[in-house]
Amino acid sequence: MIVPLVLLLAAPPTPEAEPPEATTPATEDAGAVTPAQPPVGLPAGAVPDAPLSTLPSEVPRWEWLNNPLGSSELPVKGKKQSPHRFLPLPSLRSQPGVGLMLGASVNYAYRPKEDEPNRIYLFLEARVSLKKVHNYGFFVRLRNLLGRHEIFEMGPTVILDPVLPYYGVANHANLRGQDLTDRYYQVNIQTFGGSFNFQHPLWRFQPRTDRPAGVLRSYTGVSFHGDHIRPYEGSKFAEERPFDAGWTRRGVVRVGLVWDRRDNEAYPRRGALHDVTVDGAGPFTGSSQGWGRFSATLRHYWTLGTPSLVLAHRLTFDSLWGDAPFVPLGDFGGLIPVDGVGGMTAGRGWMRRRFVGKQKAYASVELRFDPIEFKLRRKTVGIGMKGYVDMGMVSQTLTGLPNHLLVSGGPGVLLIWDRFAVIRLEGGFSRETKGFYLMTEHAF
Repeated sequence: MIVPLVLLLAAPPTPEAEPPEATTPATEDAGAVTPAQPPVGLPAGAVPDAPLSTLPSEVPRWEWLNNPLGSSELPVKGKKQSPHRFLPLPSLRSQPGVGLMLGASVNYAYRPKEDEPNRIYLFLEARVSLKKVHNYGFFVRLRNLLGRHEIFEMGPTVILDPVLPYYGVANHANLRGQDLTDRYYQVNIQTFGGSFNFQHPLWRFQPRTDRPAGVLRSYTGVSFHGDHIRPYEGSKFAEERPFDAGWTRRGVVRVGLVWDRRDNEAYPRRGALHDVTVDGAGPFTGSSQGWGRFSATLRHYWTLGTPSLVLAHRLTFDSLWGDAPFVPLGDFGGLIPVDGVGGMTAGRGWMRRRFVGKQKAYASVELRFDPIEFKLRRKTVGIGMKGYVDMGMVSQTLTGLPNHLLVSGGPGVLLIWDRFAVIRLEGGFSRETKGFYLMTEHAF
């Protein structure tokens, strides 16, 4: 009995198997980042399945926030997912001043691998509101078409809007109690045009951890739109801007930089998306007036202890100079132009395009929580909720920006389809009005 015991104590301990060196996956829309090389012995491009022994055993913080139906970090075996994602939907939108918009939309994405961004993304939509607002658009994004991880974006747009609001330039008077949908505050506008953009990668960042990878791209683009404006007799627009009646051409050349470090294009949970652009317009671009624009937007996304809880924020500064036409006074430029301040994207709770002016600043914070996730056939469906606060400033001069802070906010619910399309229903509240918004994408 003593000899076997001595031999057992003297035997060297069995070394634990070291896990293979982890590879850093490419993020959803880092674009130009390729996965790290697989361990020796595997063919180039192959990524081995992680053995169960290498899966993290530490329980995530705030595990009590996760729903039993929530997503699991364990690999799910089954039939390989198709690289084609096709989602036809009835198109529903709603916001004050426009009413319920009905139509149809088609979303298509081609993604060869789950750890790669969409090679092809196509969006086609046609909508008509109960107030006779027509919106027709087509958008396509092509990635890595030339094998250099570049991005091409293009698409035409047609908008027929007989109820476009106009409340005056930098008008901060409290209009609570007035009928903000009255014909006095409206103008009839028809817009036809399109854009073409190109992004070329300049520098790639591949972290040594599991944080999202990033890519810095140069941005060049051209766009041309024609606006036909018809003021209503006796309206505020006819009183203040009769010189804008008729046709206005907006030909724009745009250059800039884009830093993209999101983990997913449609529903980012971690990372950032920043863009800085400069626009030039004049006779050399076919524009009716000479003007320019500087726009900068910072977007960040953080998970708070669990992937189900995401804090997102956006900061935007937009400055116009020269003889800027009417339409740019009421929107933000940059990588993703949107209405503001006021509407379903920037300044929710205020009337659409409630505040217009040459100088605009905007901040938004959202807390998104989607603990419920389940399989519907071969698709993943998520259900969540959110709360947000929007803050904006609008003026005709830079020094006048801090004089008025425009605050609004509210709750919302989310439906996430296969982390590919997002449907959000939100309520917004401001000192003047309240509104309910139905959209098929995040505000940012």
